[in-house]
Amino acid sequence: MTSQKIIKAILATATLVAAAPLSASNNPGAHQHGHAELQLAVDGNQIDLIFTSPAYNLLGFEHRARTEEQKARVSQTNNWLGETPLVDTTEGSCTVMNAVVHHQAGGEDHNHSHDHKHDHEEQSSHSDFEVTQTLSCSDLDTAETLSTPLTEQFPEIEHLDVEWVWSGGQGSGRLDHGENSFRLRAQ
Repeated sequence: MTSQKIIKAILATATLVAAAPLSASNNPGAHQHGHAELQLAVDGNQIDLIFTSPAYNLLGFEHRARTEEQKARVSQTNNWLGETPLVDTTEGSCTVMNAVVHHQAGGEDHNHSHDHKHDHEEQSSHSDFEVTQTLSCSDLDTAETLSTPLTEQFPEIEHLDVEWVWSGGQGSGRLDHGENSFRLRAQ
């Protein structure tokens, strides 16, 4: 199996494992304001990730953008999510190789791909954001700790649940408001 197929299998497994506790809770698929999830598959110097969050955590509203200020906020958020590594090493060596930002706007699905072409459309949002990224990180093989700018960029995120899989196993943790790093490997 190729490295990409292994990563896709790992992400699929991690997604199923992560979804299991959610389906047992109050309402399957329901989102909670203040909560978001980040799932990672680490392979060599590459990270494939999925980030999901209610739109409210990122925009401050869930309805279709109505004002110019709200439309600008949606556009800025989409651009930031597509261009900023959502996980990085302590040395800041990660770069975004590919990103897709997805969310619904008033019942319509919207996708933004970021292959460094920078052709962005204005978007509205409602419901959840889902972001996938492929990152290249030159020093990932020696990194023990990873950080995320999400909790600082979006103060409405009170709890960020992080799950990861890599050649050394798997792990998980929760970052509360103000926390931005987690230990990938034991010392």
